[in-house]
Amino acid sequence: MHLPVSRAAKVIILLLPLVIFLGIGEIYLRYKHVSIYKSRAQTLTRAEDPNLIYVFIPNKNGTNSRGYLDYEHQYEKPPGTFRIVIIGDSVAQGQGLKVEESFGRVLERTLNDLSAQNKFEVIVLARSGYSTSQELVLLEKEAFLYDPNLIIWSYVLNDPAHPVYHRAGYGHHFYKPNVYLAHLISNKLFLLAEIIKGRNCDKEYHEFLHCVYWYQVQASLNKIGTISKNRKTPVIFLIHPVFQKGKTYREYTLTALHKRLGELSSKAGLIPLDILDAFRIYDPEEIKLRHEGGYDRWHPNAKGHEIIGNYLVKSLKDSRFINFAEITTPSL
Repeated sequence: MHLPVSRAAKVIILLLPLVIFLGIGEIYLRYKHVSIYKSRAQTLTRAEDPNLIYVFIPNKNGTNSRGYLDYEHQYEKPPGTFRIVIIGDSVAQGQGLKVEESFGRVLERTLNDLSAQNKFEVIVLARSGYSTSQELVLLEKEAFLYDPNLIIWSYVLNDPAHPVYHRAGYGHHFYKPNVYLAHLISNKLFLLAEIIKGRNCDKEYHEFLHCVYWYQVQASLNKIGTISKNRKTPVIFLIHPVFQKGKTYREYTLTALHKRLGELSSKAGLIPLDILDAFRIYDPEEIKLRHEGGYDRWHPNAKGHEIIGNYLVKSLKDSRFINFAEITTPSL
């Protein structure tokens, strides 16, 4: 004898395989996320500020007490000290180099060697993988704790990337969604919308990124400019070129993008400087970082950082920010 099956029971029977499938998928994604998180958690940890997503563990693997690969710096500025804060990602951090080889340290050393009147201190607030949205948090919440006289915004051409969805850094390892399947779907929809918005854009990665997110770049630079004006602290917008495989800087294809960024930053009230001007005379292979695991498009080696540091000194020599009366410019 067969008992009648209610409509609700039929629905449950039909949906049960789907529920089981989704449950298994959610468990798998959570397990995968935890395993990747543990592999990165030796040097990184989730940030208290959700907008930062992750930070370096303080006092571990060369980091200082505030979780930066830099020397220790006190918030209180010593008398007679001119302070420069650098904000950026792995390039400003000096990825793959010793701390003293980064362009921030080169800048500080050179200024102090050349100056008979001023004491210079350069503070590097940079973390590998950070995007512009995360760097803005550093500007708003940390940079001015050091009472800087000047800020250098280190801009790399992948900075407009979404810190989680684009997987440009470590954000996707440390971002913890409430529902992992929903987050996966959201990520796919984000990338689909990006393809649609960028259907008429140049397909070169950096051009594409700026084409699709140009208004966000503009909004970010305007925000930096507003903070600079309100705080009465000048901000240098330092544009870094990428290393294009098989091309010299005479064949560099992103010059127009550099120009647009320079013009946009100037309109926002920032002071644009372009490292491309300093790199042009060099073979890119001579100044790029070499490592196993593929071609590095973004990171200069120690020589490249030395060139950047000296370029900054040369650019600051005739500026209104520092009294360089007794400073001579280093040769590049």
